[in-house]
Amino acid sequence: MGIKFQKKEEWFKFYDNQGNAIERKTEVRFDPLTGESSRLIFNPGITFTPPDYTDMAVQTGGAKCPFCPENLLKLTPIFPKDITEQGRISQGEAVLFPNLFPYSKHNGVVIFSEQHYVRLEEFTQKLIMDAFMAAQNYIQKIAEIDSEVHYVSINWNYLPYSGGSVLHPHIQVSASDSPTNYQALVSQKADAYQGDHDYFTSLYEIEKSLAERWIGEKGSVAWMHAFAPKSQNDFVGIFRGKYTINDITEQDWADFAEGLKAIFSTMTEQGFASFNMALMASMDAASNQPIHVRLIPRFTIGLLGTSDMNFFQALQQEPLTYKVPEEVAAIARQHFQKINE
Repeated sequence: MGIKFQKKEEWFKFYDNQGNAIERKTEVRFDPLTGESSRLIFNPGITFTPPDYTDMAVQTGGAKCPFCPENLLKLTPIFPKDITEQGRISQGEAVLFPNLFPYSKHNGVVIFSEQHYVRLEEFTQKLIMDAFMAAQNYIQKIAEIDSEVHYVSINWNYLPYSGGSVLHPHIQVSASDSPTNYQALVSQKADAYQGDHDYFTSLYEIEKSLAERWIGEKGSVAWMHAFAPKSQNDFVGIFRGKYTINDITEQDWADFAEGLKAIFSTMTEQGFASFNMALMASMDAASNQPIHVRLIPRFTIGLLGTSDMNFFQALQQEPLTYKVPEEVAAIARQHFQKINE
């Protein structure tokens, strides 16, 4: 069957108040795996300005933050001993503990460091590695005590635009018996895919050969831009040959962190700072799909601070973007090339 990149153009014709004809194009793109559509809107003239939380960091940090050193050991809960005898999991500066208000059967929170406000450019390779290695450690401990859990993700809401309620940077680990809608749909479609390889390996090969949305690769971790994006940018990372969370090595996390820093630079150049990210992993030794990650920016529009989500995304479940994927990928390639120099 193979991978197909399908799109169609819709044209809207109207007139200005002088009677001059105007035509505007909307491009509808279809996800090559799920068939879901997203829409590209052209020439909106929108610019994006990254938020600065310096003043808010002063107001919310230290004694007022449950994740800062003053409160971390006093206010955060601890795991049962079958997860860890120490109550929490530590890796470098990263500390992982239970989520007080869980989203799933198992739900851990990982803080990156003691620093309350970490700007995108301040995230180091080691900070990222340690946080994700702590998350991996937690998932592996879950696997030892709960054989019913099959669906795992590592998720990141960065800054308030993303829905993050605490400024102190952290990620969340979710492990459940039940898949999210995204996990269920991607799993179903990927398992049904018929090609020379599994779906994500096929996607890697064709995107690399086309070089239109291709960004680059570091070690076993490859990056590209989604053909039918879920937001203004939609970065897809594939851990080639890594089918379960146990397959990811420390070197893989190092390569992932370096690539992620290049993605951060790409967003910064466009005026984005906040984002949502999800890494989809498996605990099933029979898994036949490589681990993958998706990252989209979050933002507000204009002087009113208008949300980046309206009825189209929230109720019609149709993503909109003002950015052309191929143009974003070209920006990202320049930043990615720097990490391989």
